[in-house]
Amino acid sequence: MDLAWYGLLGTLFGGYLALDGTAIGAGILLRASGYGERARRATITSFGPFFLGNEVWLVMTVATLLAVFPRLEGLLFHGHYPLIVAVLLIWLVRDGSVWFRSRVERPGWRRGWDRVLVGTSVAFAAGLGLLVGNLLVTVPGAGTVWMPFGWYPLLWTLTTVSVFTVHGASFLVVRMPDDLARASVRTVRRWASPAAALTAVAVVLGGVIQSGAVTVVTGAPAVLALFAAGRVVTGRPRLALLLTALAATPAALVGVRLLPAAERSFATEAALATLGGPLTIVLPAVAALQLWTWWVFLRRIDSRTTVFF
Repeated sequence: MDLAWYGLLGTLFGGYLALDGTAIGAGILLRASGYGERARRATITSFGPFFLGNEVWLVMTVATLLAVFPRLEGLLFHGHYPLIVAVLLIWLVRDGSVWFRSRVERPGWRRGWDRVLVGTSVAFAAGLGLLVGNLLVTVPGAGTVWMPFGWYPLLWTLTTVSVFTVHGASFLVVRMPDDLARASVRTVRRWASPAAALTAVAVVLGGVIQSGAVTVVTGAPAVLALFAAGRVVTGRPRLALLLTALAATPAALVGVRLLPAAERSFATEAALATLGGPLTIVLPAVAALQLWTWWVFLRRIDSRTTVFF
């Protein structure tokens, strides 16, 4: 039962990274997806239907961590709160840039918010990578990491930005009009292999640092998925999107690292029993709504597509 709760936490965190990673990657590529307002409007329209729904997974991840692993939450926040706070602030500014961009119909206003969206999308991906890298090399409860910029976390920063860029590009291949999707196809084909190589280096070095083959085995599917995505994106873009989604979720790597601390951090049996009832209703409902949203909207946009932002 305890492992089931831990698996739920990992699934929620991984689901958030895979789903919101499409919007993060699309934001990174906003100014590279084509020239002019039409291309940028299409990029934002592409992730509009999914934007708020994706973030529900982050809220549920945090809620599960607080309720099921209260001591682990304390250890993680105590050890990484400067970085966590910075990432949350970047997240808020990124969301604000999406909302504010189209509120004033002036080219200068929109260009300014475009730069904010690109910058915060890169910074958000970098912050998540920095957090993952630090979680993989620090011991929960060992003290606050005030300067989280060691060489290994920085490697994960570069890796995460690269992977999210490829993931966002594969998403845009599926969603953008044919003429605008070509730039994203080139991005996936050009950067999928370098992103896979960076992931492989980060995973192998993580195995060396942690003196275990589990890290390498856990990270290998992401490397293979990225290599494959670059080769199938032209003919099977939806398969490429599924593959890059797999690569965008280092939840298993982090989960293996935090498992010893998590085993000592479960809430009481009475608390878990109380949570179990509502979750059996809420989780299927949220999952069903997400599946419906992606089923309905995951198609190429055209002149009839609803503009959400």
